[in-house]
Amino acid sequence: MRRILYITYDGLTDPLGQSQILAYLKRLSFHGNQIVILSYEKDELYKKNGEVIKKIVEQNNLIWVPLRYSKTPPVLSTIYDINKGYRVCKQLHDKYKFQVVHCRGYIPAILGKRLKKKHGLKFIFDMRGWWADEKLESGFWNKKIYRPVYHFFKKLEKEFFKDCDYAVSLTYRGKKEIKKQGLANIDKIGVIPTCVDFDIFKPWNASVRKEVRAQLRISDDEKIFIYSGSLGGNYDPDTLISVFKEFEKLFPESFLLILSKDSFGEDLKTKFTSQGVNKLAIYNAPFTEVTKYLVAADVGFIYYKMSFSTIGRSPTKLGEYWASGIPVLAFKGIGDLDFILDKYPDSGVLLSEDKLKWPEEIKALTFIDPKDLRQYSEDYFHIDKGVQFYQQAYQLLIPTAKEVYEPVNNENPV
Repeated sequence: MRRILYITYDGLTDPLGQSQILAYLKRLSFHGNQIVILSYEKDELYKKNGEVIKKIVEQNNLIWVPLRYSKTPPVLSTIYDINKGYRVCKQLHDKYKFQVVHCRGYIPAILGKRLKKKHGLKFIFDMRGWWADEKLESGFWNKKIYRPVYHFFKKLEKEFFKDCDYAVSLTYRGKKEIKKQGLANIDKIGVIPTCVDFDIFKPWNASVRKEVRAQLRISDDEKIFIYSGSLGGNYDPDTLISVFKEFEKLFPESFLLILSKDSFGEDLKTKFTSQGVNKLAIYNAPFTEVTKYLVAADVGFIYYKMSFSTIGRSPTKLGEYWASGIPVLAFKGIGDLDFILDKYPDSGVLLSEDKLKWPEEIKALTFIDPKDLRQYSEDYFHIDKGVQFYQQAYQLLIPTAKEVYEPVNNENPV
């Protein structure tokens, strides 16, 4: 039985924690792994979802150690969380004698790097994209006071790659950049996109579609243009508005539906209506209910601010949209999307940065059988591929008898 400490700065009670952490770990726990999860939980979400997560953890042979996430003051609160986390990690290691520390992101990697140095654990740096650059390019770290913080983490980034026993990139473009910068030997870098849990994201269903549309008071003839994700920072609402309005020109009976965990004030809603978007609904849907709104929609939208860090993006929503039977509109140059949509050419349309090209590009959108789109999602984004990938990594670091895993067979697009 391998003994693994999994550290995440995202909470298990976050929607992301349920879709991109628990979905993997609850399966990996039945493959010869004893997994202890150390996470940082936000007060409101922990109060709301904590008991549900505790039951899931207990039912799947996992051990969960939730710590409180400290939000303020900036920087100092993160330092406090790191120090608190390391004290708990040492206590846990004394009890469980871990062999591997699997670190999801940069803050956990600080703890993993220390644990490797002090206790000899195998260290997995699961980078999840170019985090420091994402912070800078989104505007969160664009004040002068944050410049030293940015440079500190870029220095740490080099150390993480150097010291880790295995590194994980969400994209092949990210892996290519790691190689280009000479950050790590290519043979210790693995690639796996964010995956989809098909137990949560259900197939297209006419009855569910009809029920949700009735709830939203949307007729069968209207096209629902859905965006699932954040707004602000790397997600400029003006871009969403501009693309929707072009879509609306082609399909005059259109409705914009936004699903987000963020809270929106009246000023943001006014922004949409002041620019002529009057058929609009914004929902903060629980993670387990997102699928039914996707099933009710006709096309899903994906976008980020185009910058260096975009090469490391693997939009979870792409696989979720397809799993629910809807094609996508997305911008060119996001992670491996150009390759993926070329591999499945009737699954969506890539938009240029040039707005003048959008009308013709949107016209190329096709609405194929939802079953075909779900098949594409299962082919490329199935959660079982992620489980297989991580099990392979664990086996590589801590071999045990009678384990043979075929390589994950996603093609290398670069």
